[in-house]
Amino acid sequence: MKRISGKTLKKGALLCAMLLAASGILTACGSSSSSTASTTAAATTAAAETTAAAAETEAPAETEAAAEAEAASTWEPTQPITIMNYVAAGGGMDVATRKFAEIAAKYTDATIVVDNTPGAGGMTAIEYVLSQEADGYTVFAGTVSNIAYLVANEEDLDYYVWGLDWIDDIMADPYCIMVSSDSEISSVEDLLAACEGGSVWCGPSTGGAKHLAALQFWNALGIEDATWVPFESGPEALLAVIGGQGIASVGNPGDVEGRDLKSIVIATEDKLANYPDVANFADSGYAALDELNMWRGFAVKDGTPEEMIVWFQNLVDQVTADEEWQQFFSEKSIVVFNKKTDEFEQIIKDNIADYIDILKGLELIDAGYEG
Repeated sequence: MKRISGKTLKKGALLCAMLLAASGILTACGSSSSSTASTTAAATTAAAETTAAAAETEAPAETEAAAEAEAASTWEPTQPITIMNYVAAGGGMDVATRKFAEIAAKYTDATIVVDNTPGAGGMTAIEYVLSQEADGYTVFAGTVSNIAYLVANEEDLDYYVWGLDWIDDIMADPYCIMVSSDSEISSVEDLLAACEGGSVWCGPSTGGAKHLAALQFWNALGIEDATWVPFESGPEALLAVIGGQGIASVGNPGDVEGRDLKSIVIATEDKLANYPDVANFADSGYAALDELNMWRGFAVKDGTPEEMIVWFQNLVDQVTADEEWQQFFSEKSIVVFNKKTDEFEQIIKDNIADYIDILKGLELIDAGYEG
């Protein structure tokens, strides 16, 4: 959409005022009362002055926005941009960032490099990004798992989270509840009945994103006396469920592929094309749970120039609208979108508040911890 400058707004306001004034004069000429004409003309003049004054007030904001857009349109990177992953090669975010770099090449000549620095729940990669200049040439590729880890370990969120500007939330890998393929559990109602009297769930590390998702499911569904048994990795936990060591696990839809597992419910507002017959939580009356997901997105060091951020966001707009991008992730049952800074950071704030509340309730973090 073409931006309208402040100067154009002021010209438009004055033209509008002149037309209104002319209209008032013509109305006055058609009246038998000269005093009515004077009153109409005076009112019209006052309206014109008010409109012009409003245009003068609005002009600076419009001019500033136009200047930012112009700066972003002329800004181009002069060196490679490195996207820093906190996962090893082959992980979900690694796949996403490498696909991003591949498709971005259709729209920019800039060099985008994907690097991997796994460790400490993402803290190692975040620390690296924060150690670099705030110039936008080092981008952090993060997920909700980072937030879960930082809260569970009572880290300094002002540094590790808000030392970054979270500029683009690009996708959601929905959570799902999985059971063994030969399990008699086929619905949320079956699960609730099976969990009466206590249940064992298998999953990755305690305090991780999937464990916290499980806690949110248990709380909302009224599942009591459930035990989370942590394993070294997600695949090991899924094998334990297949082997009958636990009743269920929390993961993502793609986790069932190639395994003797089935999803009994997927947390997504719209049914996934690959799993049209699998219920969502709304089908059982728990629609709020369909908002839980594993988001993935990009962040840069706080203080990064606005023109670089706008340039990168514009590139994300093009990539996320690309048919190849959408098809690639649709086949993986991942929901793609493009949420900018304000919406993205509100999601993170909500995650933090939820995780702190849950973990304090279970006495897994100090009662005085606020982030």
